Amino acid sequence: MVTLSVSAFQIMNKKIPENPKYKHVQSTIDTGRHLTKYMKKIEDIRANYKYRRDEIFKRMKPTTFAQLVSSVCITCYVCTYMLSMLAEIVGVVSKAFGACSRQEGKEGSKAEGTRSWVNIGAFTQQSDLCLRSHSPAPEVLSGMGEVDMTAMDRATHNPPPKPQVAKIDQPYKNSPCLVLDIRDEDSFKQCHIIGAYNYPSAMLSRSMNSFSKELLEYKNAVGKIIIIYDEDERLAPHAATTLVERGVDNLFMLSGGMKVLSQKFPEGFVTGSLPPSCQPAQPEGKTPRTKNTPRAVPTDNTPATRKMRFTPDDI
Repeated sequence: MVTLSVSAFQIMNKKIPENPKYKHVQSTIDTGRHLTKYMKKIEDIRANYKYRRDEIFKRMKPTTFAQLVSSVCITCYVCTYMLSMLAEIVGVVSKAFGACSRQEGKEGSKAEGTRSWVNIGAFTQQSDLCLRSHSPAPEVLSGMGEVDMTAMDRATHNPPPKPQVAKIDQPYKNSPCLVLDIRDEDSFKQCHIIGAYNYPSAMLSRSMNSFSKELLEYKNAVGKIIIIYDEDERLAPHAATTLVERGVDNLFMLSGGMKVLSQKFPEGFVTGSLPPSCQPAQPEGKTPRTKNTPRAVPTDNTPATRKMRFTPDDI
């Protein structure tokens, strides 16, 4: 039987020294759940989140917020693209109808004051685009309506305008979420989330007219939610509690604020320069940035732009 001395146990329990130069380098191998990961998660929650047992408001994770904003942006771009394609199709079809009507006018097949009837099913099956004058009984029985050639001529000469692409300083129409920045106006002008409105928490102390126009529009509206945020949950919990107590039931607070959002998504969601409280901790040592190293956010004093929409580069 092999016996180990006391010195052997001391060697096994000896702590491996850490090099501060490579302290920020993380392992790329997923070893599953263990105590080290659990303790790291607890430290992250204590550093970035301020949970309370008596919270009466709902929270929203930064990842859920990113998915919601991305879906709204993608839906808006798809609708704009479909409207532009539909306008082009209507223009081509109206030109074809106009050419057919002029051809029938030259042939003299249409009497003065008569109206032509269009069978949409026959139009899709036949290759020619010429309109034929016949009895309206089949169209009436099948539910098809009457097409006035004078209206078609007006549509040919005046095609429908193409939908204009909205500018980035115009908010989304009928957006399902309202994002409110509860910091002061100076902090909002320096940095904020794209598409957010400024609603300082000091307005809640007013005795009258404490709600803004946007907040009243989205308050308890069907299919609408309100999301408030700040830098690092110093102001948001108190403001969220006050709003819920005043009857705003569809309210959510962004967990972690801009600090956690900028750490998880360094690019695309914030305009302007981040405040020092939201800056990620820079690792010690002059090592090149790897895949696991957080991207350094610029610390210049570039003011935020009036940007209410996301661009394809942001998403």
